[in-house]
Amino acid sequence: MSIPHVGESIESALKSQIVPDQEFLLQGSVLDASLNVVMNRLRGLCDNSDLSPEPFHDHEIVYVLKDFNAPATPGPAGQGVMLRVRRAVDRTDLPYQLRYVGFPEIGNYPALLRNCLDVPVSNNVCEFLQELGAKLDHEFIAKGCIMKKGRIKVTVFKMYKIGPGMTKDNPEPMTMSHLVELSVVTTKTDMAVADDLRALADQLKPLVQLDRIDYRRV
Repeated sequence: MSIPHVGESIESALKSQIVPDQEFLLQGSVLDASLNVVMNRLRGLCDNSDLSPEPFHDHEIVYVLKDFNAPATPGPAGQGVMLRVRRAVDRTDLPYQLRYVGFPEIGNYPALLRNCLDVPVSNNVCEFLQELGAKLDHEFIAKGCIMKKGRIKVTVFKMYKIGPGMTKDNPEPMTMSHLVELSVVTTKTDMAVADDLRALADQLKPLVQLDRIDYRRV
């Protein structure tokens, strides 16, 4: 009996849509003054309500990699590939993360659906991307916490900008609000978890309105 090549196994899994390379996502925001109320509601809805949410303090750098040999075309196809590098500011023992997220798919889904790939990488990934021709688009600090509801990841965080005179340890808040995200990385065929995502979002109303946000239209 012949053993299939690993490449054949991956190709078969992709064709069968069993590789978790899709992300269902809902996003919203809450004013800083109302954050405690939302956090209390979330802790009651999420798993392990007796434990404190897991904090995080990340620095994210966003690059755009374009194919300069390709003809210029309007729309997302002509904007290049956006790659996100994220590192934990307060956990130098953790690897950097390289993330690709695709453009939202068109369809009547309960949540925004897009391609998503996350891989741990070495700390010289920024130099590698620059050698490939990727250009720095923007960077920011994200500081907040993570909770879980089954397979659903609940993230509440504040975004800070980095500019002249500012450091990664002393950034400036972008807004007077926190972002709230509900997300699941799964397969396109797993629609049940998308319904669970919407059900959890509905339980947070009217404190926060979580919706499908297509940033191409913002």
